[in-house]
Amino acid sequence: MDIYIPTSAKEFSQRKLEEYAKYEKIINEGRRSPIWFMETFLGVKLMDYQAWMFMETWNKPFALWLCSRGAGKTTLAAVYLQTKMMLIPDYKVYISTNSAAQSIEVFKKIEDIALQRIPSFKTCTDIFMHEIENHGSSETGFIHDPAGHHFRLFNNSELVTLSTNLNAIRGKRGSVLYDETAWQTAEQMAVTENFINVDTSFGLGTEKVKHYDPKQMPLQLLYASSAGDVTFPFYEKYRTFAKKMFMGDKNYFCCDINAYTILDHSTVNGEPIKSHLTREQIEKSIEEDPDLADRELFNKFRKGGGQNAVVSMDTLIRNSEVRPPLLYNDTGKKKFIFCYDPARNFDGSVLSIFEVVNDKIVGYKLRLVNVVSMVDEESKNKTPLPMPQQLKIIKKLMIEYNGERSAEWENIEFYIDAGAGGGGVSAVADQLMDDWIGEDGLKHRGIIDPEHKQYETARKKYTNAMPIVHLIDPQGYKKVIYDALGKMTKLNLISFTDYDNKDFIMLDQGKGEFETYELSFEEKLALVNINLLKLEVSYMCRYETPNGGVQYELSKDKKNKMHDDKAYTCAMGAFALAVLRREDLLKDNKKKTDYSSAPLFSSNISF
Repeated sequence: MDIYIPTSAKEFSQRKLEEYAKYEKIINEGRRSPIWFMETFLGVKLMDYQAWMFMETWNKPFALWLCSRGAGKTTLAAVYLQTKMMLIPDYKVYISTNSAAQSIEVFKKIEDIALQRIPSFKTCTDIFMHEIENHGSSETGFIHDPAGHHFRLFNNSELVTLSTNLNAIRGKRGSVLYDETAWQTAEQMAVTENFINVDTSFGLGTEKVKHYDPKQMPLQLLYASSAGDVTFPFYEKYRTFAKKMFMGDKNYFCCDINAYTILDHSTVNGEPIKSHLTREQIEKSIEEDPDLADRELFNKFRKGGGQNAVVSMDTLIRNSEVRPPLLYNDTGKKKFIFCYDPARNFDGSVLSIFEVVNDKIVGYKLRLVNVVSMVDEESKNKTPLPMPQQLKIIKKLMIEYNGERSAEWENIEFYIDAGAGGGGVSAVADQLMDDWIGEDGLKHRGIIDPEHKQYETARKKYTNAMPIVHLIDPQGYKKVIYDALGKMTKLNLISFTDYDNKDFIMLDQGKGEFETYELSFEEKLALVNINLLKLEVSYMCRYETPNGGVQYELSKDKKNKMHDDKAYTCAMGAFALAVLRREDLLKDNKKKTDYSSAPLFSSNISF
C-alpha cells in the first residue's frame, strides 16, 4: 500500500517542519497520557480519585459522575474539557444545566483557570489562554454573549453554554456536559442528548482517491451531579450506567464518590493527604438537615411524595428562580402576606412571608421572600422560643415589612393557624390586639380578626385594632388550603427561590451578563429556610381514606422523621392567594355601557 502525502501550496522550512514534528509528538503523547499532558502544560495537579475519574471518562461515550458536595466535580469537569479541547481538534462542547446562570458558572470556572485566578491552583499556567482565538469584542477570547457564552481554540475546538429555552437549542451537534444533572427534566435531556447522534469519523468527498483518515474521538455525554430525586432521569441513568459498566460495556463509566470516601481516602500519587473536607463539617450538615446530608453528602436519592405528592419536585423547580430574599419592604409600597404556624413545645414554629404581585397578565400571584424559624438555638432539642420572644420577633418583622411612610399595617395581611396545640388564639392573636410600643420607640396599633367567632365581643372593645388577622382552623381548613397549594403551584402562581448553599448567587443583568451577589448571613439563613420549606412541601401527600375522605400528611417514610410546619405555612399562603384571586374575580369590573350610539325604537302605536 502506498502512503500518499499531499503537498501543500506553501513550502515549509526545515526548522518549521521540526517544530511541527515536536508539536505532533506532544499532541499524540498527550492523547495517550492526558493526565501527563494536563499536569505538564496546564500545571494542574489532581487527587488520585479525580485522576481516576478523568482517565476512565476519557474515551467513554457515556460517563456519569455521582459526587458529593465538595468533591470538586465542576472544577474537574473544567480541567477535563480544557485538556480534551486542546488535544482533539474540531471538538465542540455544550454545557447544559438547569439555568443559564449555572452554565455560565461552569464557563467562568474554565475562564478563571485559564486566567490563573484560582489561588488553590498554585502552578497553573497560561498555556490554555494562549490557545484561545481573540476577538475584537473580548480581550481574552472568552465571549459573554446573551445567546450563549463561548470561546474557540486555534484548533477549531469550541465551548458554548446553553440556555434553558429548548426551542432555541434544538439541532446542534457536539458533546454535552450536564452539570447539576439531578434536577434536569426528561424533556430537557431528550433535546440535548440528540447532539451526539453523529459519527464523527463519517465524511464524504468528490475525490476518486480513497484516503484512510484517522478515527475521530467520539462525541460524549458527561453527567455530573450530586444525588437528586428518583423521579428525575438522572437516577435511572445512574442505575443504567452502573449496570452496563459492571457487565463490561466499554462505552459506559459510572462512579459514586461520597463525602466519607473523600475524607478517609484522599491521596496524591498514592500518598495520603489531609482532606479538604472535615469531619466537623460533615457532622454539622447531618445534624442541621439529615435529609439534605443524605442526598448531597452520601449520594442517597430521595423518593419524595411519589404519585401522592401534593406538589411534585418538578413543579417546585419550575417555579423557582435565582434571587435574593427580601428582608424588609424596600419601597414602602409592596404588599405582604404573613403566614404563621405557632408552636411552643413539640412542633416547629414558623413564619413564612410572601410578597403579593399583581401581574398584568395572570393577575395576583405570590413570591416567597422569607421564612423565619422561631428556634431556641440554646435548647438541647432545638425547641421553639418562648412565646414572648416569638411575639417580639413578629412585631419587629411587621414594622419592617409594612415599610416607611405607610399607614399602619396597610401593607400586611396576617394568617395564623388557630389550632389549640400551638396557641394561635390565646398565645398569639389575643396578645396582638392591644396597642404596643415597638423597638423604634413608636406606638403601633394592635391587630384583630374581624370575623372569627372568638372575637365577637372583643371587636367592640378593641376598636383601634386593625382587622388584618385571619385565623385558620386546621380541622376545617386543612383540606382546603392544601388543595389551594396544589392548584396555585400547578398554575405557576407561587414563586420560590433557587439556592445551592453557596455564599453568593448569580443574578442575571441581561445581555448575557451575570452579577455575583454576595449574601449576608441573614439572607443565607432565609434561603436555607426556603429550601427546607420546599423539601417539606415535596413530601406532603394526599391520601384517600377508607370512608371516601381525603387526608393530607407527610409521606409514610418521613412522617416520624420531619416536621410539616413550613409546608403548612406555604399552604396557608396558597389559600390566601386563592381568596385574593377570587375576590378580584368577583369585583364589578364591567365598563358602563354607552347607549348614545344604540339604535332608536320608533312606532306609531300609542303606549
